[in-house]
Amino acid sequence: MKLGSPATGKDFWGRERELTAIWQCLEKEHLVLPGVRRLGKSSVLLRMQEQASEHGVVAKVLDVSTLQSAETFVQHLDVEFAAQGIAAFVKKHHKKVTQWFSKLDSVALMLPDEWGGAGAEIKLKAPAPATWQASAKTLQQRLQTQPLLILLDEFPVMLQNLLKTAPHEAEQVLVWLRTWRQTRDNRCRFVFTGSIGLQNLLERHGLAVHMNDCYPYQLGPFSGAEAAAMWQQFAVQHHGGLSSPPTVTAHALQRIGWLAPFYVCLVLDESCKAARVRIDETAHTFPSAAPNGLTTDDVDAAYEVLLTQRSRFQHWEQRLREALSKTEFAFVQALLTHLAKNKNGLTLKQLSNRLMTQQADASRRAEQIQNALAYLTDEGYTTPVNAEGRVQFRSFLLRDWWGRNHV
Repeated sequence: MKLGSPATGKDFWGRERELTAIWQCLEKEHLVLPGVRRLGKSSVLLRMQEQASEHGVVAKVLDVSTLQSAETFVQHLDVEFAAQGIAAFVKKHHKKVTQWFSKLDSVALMLPDEWGGAGAEIKLKAPAPATWQASAKTLQQRLQTQPLLILLDEFPVMLQNLLKTAPHEAEQVLVWLRTWRQTRDNRCRFVFTGSIGLQNLLERHGLAVHMNDCYPYQLGPFSGAEAAAMWQQFAVQHHGGLSSPPTVTAHALQRIGWLAPFYVCLVLDESCKAARVRIDETAHTFPSAAPNGLTTDDVDAAYEVLLTQRSRFQHWEQRLREALSKTEFAFVQALLTHLAKNKNGLTLKQLSNRLMTQQADASRRAEQIQNALAYLTDEGYTTPVNAEGRVQFRSFLLRDWWGRNHV
């Protein structure tokens, strides 16, 4: 059971339905996975990397969050998708590669150069910086006819890095990638994801047109049944055989609310710690008492402990401070504080009334609320406005932590 780092192997749970849908989508589209933070997007990418050979493609998850220039991005792709490794894969999995190519839409079945075919001409639709243009063309020519799945994790972070230092270069990277995706006979598939909302970032900088050819596959939280099954199995598997009665499991999931894998595992881990302390104390006082499983008191104790761990949630506030101006942050902070006071959330009208001290002008206040909620929803802080015009925190844990520290 992983807490924070991506889950792989036996620690990966569920998502079979989503993975099946994603692989089917890739036969027709390049993808953006716009799930909010803590949903396990990186874990899904790593699972796809594990499954890739069965589908006939070479897949690599590339964390590009630390890259600061177009040149380093191109170099990173070049190194990670080395020609020798691709050739060895194609030789070993020739039949599956052929099957994969036969599924791809909008691709004329033409063998790569080394199979006796002909590569497509590379054209950039707009000029790129001279320092990386040539290597970008060469890389695209080498890779575009290969059975590749390029899984770009934290792509929005890289893009944000470029926008801060070289906005024109950021746009040119997007233009180049779009041109690559749409080049005749391109066999590669791209998947973009990250912990920053990509669509919101693109729209704020007027760049959304450069990625509107990618299909947004929305990754959501676990279903109740999926979360309950994971909770009960992980309690036994990772915590010395502790059982979790259905009533305790249901109580835990109700307290968590938004069933992101990270939060389910986080509360489970802390609940099992509380149970172990209780069982050890009971065994010391009443030696004949048999250890029992998790209780609702263990879950409630765990929840309270987590709310005291400032480091668990402080980064949510810090990211707002870093991303927004002081004026914007003050408005968003007030908005979230009012939401934290109301477990059932607030309607837009109620929010507007409570934020009058932040902005007296009603029309400007409505616009600020709309912009703030678009950003907060994209970043995973709040739910979308429902049919009743109501909005609330996504995570009950984050809501209760925010309330304790700001109300």
